[in-house]
Amino acid sequence: MKHFLFILFLWLPQVLRAAMPLEPLQIARQFVAPTGWAEMKDYLCCEAAGQAKRQTLGQQIPAPLRRTCQLVQQGPSTAVVAVELRDSTSRRDFYLHFSKAADGWKLGAIRNLAMTHLGPPMVELLTAMPPAEVAQYDLKHPEATHAFTVGNLKLWTSADADIAAHYYQHRSDFQEVLRLVQAGQYFTPTGNTATTVGEQAANANPAVHALLRKLYLGRVTRHETGCDSCLEFVIGGKVTSTVGLLYQPQPDQLPAMTPDHLIVLKPLGDGWYLYKTS
Repeated sequence: MKHFLFILFLWLPQVLRAAMPLEPLQIARQFVAPTGWAEMKDYLCCEAAGQAKRQTLGQQIPAPLRRTCQLVQQGPSTAVVAVELRDSTSRRDFYLHFSKAADGWKLGAIRNLAMTHLGPPMVELLTAMPPAEVAQYDLKHPEATHAFTVGNLKLWTSADADIAAHYYQHRSDFQEVLRLVQAGQYFTPTGNTATTVGEQAANANPAVHALLRKLYLGRVTRHETGCDSCLEFVIGGKVTSTVGLLYQPQPDQLPAMTPDHLIVLKPLGDGWYLYKTS
């Protein structure tokens, strides 16, 4: 009898663990692991179910890459997990969007910032220019000089960790440009026309413009994330797939992350966030 109870004691936790539904972070780690996952289809739905029919995402990624999963947000019905892929020379980020069904959490969509592959060839072309061509470039593009354009392109295509490091390194300048925009009350009026006029005035302010250029930021706006109470300092992007830094000190006024638009919103502290749209 004692022997039977001892076996039961060892076996029962395994059964309970097997029956316990997985949380989004656990699903993400299984889904990006280099090994296969027999239960994968039980935790997929929607787009993800159609994209990963035979192999997990982890099986489709080169095995040597390091994979790090970070839970960005988990609420009653949705969750987002950020995944970083890293080797000795590069980093890449993508985002897993989950929804909660009657039988537990399901991975529904995989997102990343689109068209970043266009950046490195442009940087290579610009950095290969001889000094005389750089001088000509600056004359033709006084609002976006050669140095700014190179820095902006590099930041646009950087990994999340590098963009966060850029913010922390220049935090005082970010706070100053925020102060100038708030002091100017450019975005106080409501309505599309007032917002557009205010945005133009904010970006035309010489002090604001100088700091935006120093920080490799394209512009300050309120059009990117769908948040009427946020300030968005856009780095760049193509079409509607953009990356930047958002300021909103009230967490309850933050826009919701969705796979259809705001694909990630990572906190940096003091009301600042890294955001990406798609």
